[in-house]
Amino acid sequence: MQRHFVEARYRLPMRRMVWLGCLWMLGLGALMTLVWLLSPSIDPQGMAITLAIMVLSLVCMGLARARQWDWAVRCFVWGNWLLSLLLVWRAGGFYSPAVIAFPAWLVIAVWVLGLRASLLMFAASIVALGVFWWFFPMIDRAEAMQATAALMGLIYVPGMLVLVLMISLQARLILGRRVQKGEEMLATLQASQNELRKFYRAVEQNPESIVITDTELKVVYVNDAFLARSGYKREQVLGQSTELVSTIGMDLVSRQRALAQLASGTIWRGEMTNRASNGEALRESVLVAPIRTPQGEVVNYVELKRDLSERVLAERHIHDLVYLDSLTGLPNRHSLTLHLRELIHTQQGDCHGLLLLDVDRFSVFNDVHGMQHSDELVQAMGARLVEVLPDDTWVARIAAAEFAIVFGSLHPHAEGVEDQLRQYAHTLKKALQKPFSLNSWVETELVSCCMGGVVLEPASRGGNGNDALRFASVALHEAKQKGPGSLVLFEPRMAQDVRRRVRIAKDLHNGIPQGELRMYLQTQADARGRCVGAEVLVRWQHPKWGLVSPAEFIPVAEESELIVRLGDWVLRQACLLLATPALAGRGLRLSVNVSAFQFGHEDFMSSLEQVLQETGANPHQLTLEITEGAVVRDLDQARTRIEALTRMGIEISLDDFGTGYSSMYSLQRLPIQELKIDQSFVSGSHRSEKDAALVEAMLLMARRLQLRVVAEGVELSEQALQLTQWNPDIVLQGMLLGKPLPEQQWLAQVLGVDQGGIQHAAEKT
Repeated sequence: MQRHFVEARYRLPMRRMVWLGCLWMLGLGALMTLVWLLSPSIDPQGMAITLAIMVLSLVCMGLARARQWDWAVRCFVWGNWLLSLLLVWRAGGFYSPAVIAFPAWLVIAVWVLGLRASLLMFAASIVALGVFWWFFPMIDRAEAMQATAALMGLIYVPGMLVLVLMISLQARLILGRRVQKGEEMLATLQASQNELRKFYRAVEQNPESIVITDTELKVVYVNDAFLARSGYKREQVLGQSTELVSTIGMDLVSRQRALAQLASGTIWRGEMTNRASNGEALRESVLVAPIRTPQGEVVNYVELKRDLSERVLAERHIHDLVYLDSLTGLPNRHSLTLHLRELIHTQQGDCHGLLLLDVDRFSVFNDVHGMQHSDELVQAMGARLVEVLPDDTWVARIAAAEFAIVFGSLHPHAEGVEDQLRQYAHTLKKALQKPFSLNSWVETELVSCCMGGVVLEPASRGGNGNDALRFASVALHEAKQKGPGSLVLFEPRMAQDVRRRVRIAKDLHNGIPQGELRMYLQTQADARGRCVGAEVLVRWQHPKWGLVSPAEFIPVAEESELIVRLGDWVLRQACLLLATPALAGRGLRLSVNVSAFQFGHEDFMSSLEQVLQETGANPHQLTLEITEGAVVRDLDQARTRIEALTRMGIEISLDDFGTGYSSMYSLQRLPIQELKIDQSFVSGSHRSEKDAALVEAMLLMARRLQLRVVAEGVELSEQALQLTQWNPDIVLQGMLLGKPLPEQQWLAQVLGVDQGGIQHAAEKT
């Protein structure tokens, strides 16, 4: 049936060629009729045939105009075949040239009528030719009739040949177009197949699960990703309802809502926890969309499912990074801040407590044992704290070896909270006295911790979580200043001290370049009271606070590189003074204190050389006072640096002698030229036999080592008399000889130098 449909479809354009054939046959019949009319003798039958050809052509054209193509084709082909049969009979039978009409109309029948009609015409043509050959010999006619018949054959045969040629060419043109269209359709089909193949590969190899269902939500297709993720086999899924294998995690209400949304023609999106074949939970993002025909009819639904397991793990990991400490698993500083903020806003009116705990000398432990053992110690510390503290206690790690412990609702009053914090601190100290056995360390470790605590009042009483953490840090800092294992509870004055220290550091940083520092000098004299030099001291003229004591701002400067800038300023001012005639001509020495940080700084030597060169000061009149702390960290480096200073002509004084841990060892190893006995020994030398014995021993040792001795803190004449008796060459310094004075005043009072001349010399230098 399909074959006949295709044949009829392709025969239709050929039938339309009948219109052209009718026109041609109409003209051919008219020409043949005209020949009959002009011939000497007319054959009525022959003329009737030619007229019949014309009439038949008109009839066929009428049927064609009436869109009766089937009748027009049949009448045109079979009618002309019959008329050709008569024409052959009248033109001489089998031997007539008009016999060419039979194969011509057979070709035309093949094109426009199809195979069955062509076979019928072929058989009829064979029979007709046989009959002509057997029963109808050559007809005898008059000479005129024969000439006319020959002319008619000459016209009819080429005419039929032209008709066949026209039909064949037209058919070839139509077939060529059909072939071209066929090739285009084939290329389009091939492209569609390629796109379909790509789409299939994309769907099949898509890493996301894809499920296609029919309109009754029965599974008709699943890709490999779905099978791999769910653990099902394909035959277990196909034909099953999607709620049994694909959207297990959707409850009834959500399913009805999704179906209603899909029925309205929109896409449904959602997240759900489905189950694999083994029961494992699969967190997925699901998108369900309808598949429509070009007419808009829904024929299938497609489910696109994205695995959210990695996202869930990533969210959990991000949560841990934000709120937990990666080493111990305890809450981190951010969690502590949030917890304190939440705690103070609780409806209960009780006060809370916060303890900060830091391992003593943890940096030393890290340097000795390495980071791995340090991490193990921190982990063990966290586990120990959680173990010994109550279950409702909140423990967090907020720094390297620093932990925060929050005790909620301890007592209605702050005094009660402080008492309980002391009890908890005592419990923690006892728990930490037990040694730690680390996984990668065969020895046990004993640790001690400093603790700082603060009372955390509820928000209704003005409590603030950020302030509590800050105050606890201040208390912990105070505890570290007191020594290992100390406990300090916050007091309001601590915050004031911290704020003042911060203000001092900030203002000092700006004050040094703005010229707020002042140089003071304290006289150093020999046993006869003659000035042999002075110690250079520094004061700070604050624009608001007035003159600030060095005991207040120097410790702050030593906590940062400010001490280097401060020390450089003092050295430069001392060298400028040494370069003036007031000191250079008299050979007086100036002693300058150098901090441990400044002495060990990498730029110290180059900076000192630059200052000496720029000021023109005599290095042989300069003494640098260093404490034992400046050399104990790296004795070899200190020795190398002191030797370099000695070669420059600068003398080194060991300051605060007798208060260090290894003063004798320093004397043995370091090439120093002067000892400076600390005032703590000098102040009691005239009334304490122990102090007197110690000072006398120091002086005797210095004499044997050929070291100059400076005794500071000399305030009484009894002290000066005793010191000079022990060592007539001793240099005295203290309030007995004069208090520290500003530079210009000291020059005027002690040396009797005119201040204007000094200022002029200093500016010239």
